[in-house]
Amino acid sequence: MPEPASEGSPLADVRALVRSAPAAATEPGQQVREALLGMGREGDFGRLGEAAQWLANWQHRYPPRIEKPVLAIFAGSHGLVEEGVSMSSNQDTRAHVDALREGRAPLSAIATQAGAAIRIFELALDKPTPSIAETAAMSEKECAATIAYGFEATEDHPDLLALAVAGAGVGTAAAAVACALYGGSPDYWVRPSSQTPISLSRKRIDLVSRALTLHRGHLSDPLEALRCLGGRELAACVGAIIAARHQGVPVVLDGFATTIAAGVVHAIDPKAISHCLASHITRRPAHEAALERLGLRPLMQMEFQTGGGLGSASAIGLLKTACAPFIAEPAPADAGSSAT
Repeated sequence: MPEPASEGSPLADVRALVRSAPAAATEPGQQVREALLGMGREGDFGRLGEAAQWLANWQHRYPPRIEKPVLAIFAGSHGLVEEGVSMSSNQDTRAHVDALREGRAPLSAIATQAGAAIRIFELALDKPTPSIAETAAMSEKECAATIAYGFEATEDHPDLLALAVAGAGVGTAAAAVACALYGGSPDYWVRPSSQTPISLSRKRIDLVSRALTLHRGHLSDPLEALRCLGGRELAACVGAIIAARHQGVPVVLDGFATTIAAGVVHAIDPKAISHCLASHITRRPAHEAALERLGLRPLMQMEFQTGGGLGSASAIGLLKTACAPFIAEPAPADAGSSAT
């Protein structure tokens, strides 16, 4: 990835990287299309065919293939959970990360089944970001450094990068960032699933409203909105998306939080997330609204309640299926199975 040309501030460097993002190749995707037409009629392979073309163009190769996928999980902690806006705690985040490291979490099994390496990035779990209703989540220097830390998700040169976040309160922080990026009332972006108690939703709406009022002079710039209202895991996701673009690595988004991280990049340059694919859509209404803003269609409709990586990890297997017609020899029919 090229070194950014400094314009006087760390976040200016990030903007420069987003705006200098290289384009995809086009010939590999055309080769996929021609091969698909040789296998059947136009559109026979539906979204699988589209996914195969997308992979080929961003991998800059034909045939597309997934041999070294990585599931990157960014884990952070938020001071806003002390205001009672989350059904889980920062201690729960630590326990979840430990379970992932030890291979005890269901997500570990799903990623292993998909053949993906799991990389866990802990972002100062013992030092929660301050409550965004009281002060900015991060300084400019910390935000830029955390974005740069996200670059490490691509250091092993994966051929597919699936993103996920872990952190109590990250959904509320993402809702606040969404308000800054897209406008609308806090209750629109906080909109929970049917499983969330009404009293909890009211607390989240109140906190986001106070945060927007406190930081209203800093929210016209997407990176400033991230710095003031987001969290470290969101900033690291932004960095991973930027690094993947510069290295030609296709990215699979997970739930609402990773979608809003992509939204920050999109707000700087809409073309800079064309290497990103939405894996699925959660039951959270705001997730669907965010995907619409980005012009992304989910690959799967699994009705997951959470955005903790289940969608992006599950999509790896489906994307491998999309590659199969181009890299596998068809198995011959079993002559002994014909009817007599």
